[in-house]
Amino acid sequence: MSSTTTLLGTFVAVFVLIVGAVSVGGLVVHDGTPQPAEVDTDHWDSETIVPEQAPDGGEIEMDSTESGKTIVIHAGSSSTSSFGMGQPIPVRDDGSDHRLSVGSLGGVDRDVNPLVSTLVENGHEVVFYDGGPTSNVKLSQTLEDADAFLTVGSATYTPTERNTLEQFIDSGGRTLIVSNPGSTGDTAQIASAGGLYTDAGYLYNLEENDNNHLGVYAEPTGDSSLTEGVDRVVLRGATPVGASSGEPALEAINGTTLSTTREAGTYGVAARNDNVAVIGDESFLTPENVHRVDNDVLAGNLADFLVAGQEPNTDFGNDSGVGGPNRPPMTQPPQSGQTADSS
Repeated sequence: MSSTTTLLGTFVAVFVLIVGAVSVGGLVVHDGTPQPAEVDTDHWDSETIVPEQAPDGGEIEMDSTESGKTIVIHAGSSSTSSFGMGQPIPVRDDGSDHRLSVGSLGGVDRDVNPLVSTLVENGHEVVFYDGGPTSNVKLSQTLEDADAFLTVGSATYTPTERNTLEQFIDSGGRTLIVSNPGSTGDTAQIASAGGLYTDAGYLYNLEENDNNHLGVYAEPTGDSSLTEGVDRVVLRGATPVGASSGEPALEAINGTTLSTTREAGTYGVAARNDNVAVIGDESFLTPENVHRVDNDVLAGNLADFLVAGQEPNTDFGNDSGVGGPNRPPMTQPPQSGQTADSS
């Protein structure tokens, strides 16, 4: 009995020693575990990882006191904007070939909607011309009573339409060409009729930009009605612009690179020659960009430019400048000459 008790006592004692050793060892190991060094996580801070952005705000304002001017806009043919929400919203049909519109919910018309709204709010009429092979409205007919014309880089023209526009420019009609790297040769030819030109390629800046390398900054080169009140604008994927005589009105800042040459420097992005002006980017007019930096000031100056000229002396004679060689089927309603006015 005594031997059994002794054996049991010995077992208990050994067990206690083993458990105690494990526990103490565990504590020693736990206490000796190295702590990870603190890691600097500032680079995950949203304030440091978001690219530097240009300030946003401001309103498009016009200085001109003129009213009642008619501006014709060709923002591209309907074939490029007939999908999704790209069709215009008709607000009236007076029985003629001109349909009124408040613009569109998407597509090419949307890009110029802020400028259109500003013109309409200041008492001017805006007519959307939709040329192309499905058009049965002459551009010359649309421009007969127009004071100014705005064309966007995606627009294309027949030889007769180009001739009509050259006559319109020669007669003193204000013409604004909003270009881009993907502009058609037609718009380049119209610009050349006014002594202005665009170059191939797009501009980018890896040193100083808005959000990404395509968001290039541009600044005035001197005194010009196009840049009055403008300190800096931001353009996205602009194309170079120049004049056959004189300096451009706006230049992309130093360090900007041209895609076709990979040469960094300064590049003209806006120019004016009398009654014709060219801007090398259409994106700055879009609703999401027009209020960045001084883009709204530039847009207001362009609106003033369009309405400030004298009434052109247009006489297109017997011009048969139908939009294209084919007239639409009788069952297809015309889509040209859409207008938006303040009435």
